[in-house]
Amino acid sequence: MKLAAAGLSDVGQERDHNEDSYAVEEPLGLFIVADGMGGHLAGEVASAMAISTVIEHLQQNTGGDRVAALAEATKLANTRVIEEGTRNRKRRGMGSTFVALIRDGEAVGVVHVGDSRCYRYRHSVLERLTRDHSLIEEYAGDDPIARAALGNYSNMITRAIGTGAEVEPEVRREKLQVGDTYLLCSDGLCGVVKDADIARVIAKGPDLIERAKELVQIANEHGGPDNISVVLVRVDP
Repeated sequence: MKLAAAGLSDVGQERDHNEDSYAVEEPLGLFIVADGMGGHLAGEVASAMAISTVIEHLQQNTGGDRVAALAEATKLANTRVIEEGTRNRKRRGMGSTFVALIRDGEAVGVVHVGDSRCYRYRHSVLERLTRDHSLIEEYAGDDPIARAALGNYSNMITRAIGTGAEVEPEVRREKLQVGDTYLLCSDGLCGVVKDADIARVIAKGPDLIERAKELVQIANEHGGPDNISVVLVRVDP
């Protein structure tokens, strides 16, 4: 089996700069979306630093359990982002959400921190594989009354790279199946576009960059209130 991938990031309609970063590292079988936080310059520094740290660590550690190595690399990224924020006062408090997919033989691992998400499209069904590390999702779940009560806190993240001395990424493993398509995205997409609309776009065909462009377009048509980043990964024979 082979993995084909494409990524795209867009500033959206309301922001004046893009704090998201993404990576498509096919030789490593590694795909990432990171959504930076911390204001002008600091957010994009945090997301870019998180990704570069993870790529560097995995390039230097090519053997063994790739999923475990990705989780360790995420913890290292947390340390480096905190150290940079400590050294540079203008970047103090910066952070980033993070979601990554890595191939490990005939399986993949999903590692995430924060509310950037991973979905899997299989047999015409879109399934979310990650649970947001956010106040509303962790405390309200699917309860509509509780979610409404916490509506003012919908953007409050409970876990992210750079916001605490230690971070524990959430890890999930999946068997690869030919025909699957994985979507990694920042909340600039999933926060405004319904799952049914995402599934409808992915179902249109195998041209991943066109599918990514359409997803970004739909998010912008829904107001584009945040930066939008999309990485699509398809499992081919």
